[in-house]
Amino acid sequence: MRPQTEAEVRAKLRGREYPDDVIDDAIERASILGAVDDVAFAKAWVNDRAVGRGYSATRVRQELRRRAVPDHVIDTATDVLRARDDLAVATELARTRAQRLPATLAPEVVARRLVGFLGRRGYPEELARLVAIAVSGLDREWD
Repeated sequence: MRPQTEAEVRAKLRGREYPDDVIDDAIERASILGAVDDVAFAKAWVNDRAVGRGYSATRVRQELRRRAVPDHVIDTATDVLRARDDLAVATELARTRAQRLPATLAPEVVARRLVGFLGRRGYPEELARLVAIAVSGLDREWD
């Protein structure tokens, strides 16, 4: 079973038609045992998605909101991303991705694929285009 937020556990128990007082007691006990901890969940999510996979802070925040993590917990968990250089992270992601693309692809095709790749990771289109142009070589003169 994957880690779940308090809201996810609460929704699952409501779906099984448990009374609210039983749900509250179960959540309280799970919290005491450390089985349900939104702060730890959010920090682990940020570490996996943003630090490990290179997702943008915007995408990570959206994913945590979808899992009904409270905004103050999201703010605390994503504080580590405030000092991060998104341009550098996106460029490194794009370089790694470009190395896995077939060498026979035209630079325009590589750039287009990189824009989509970075967009799916939550980077703004303007940043994704800038990085894709640089990584694909479209910003250089060719002989």
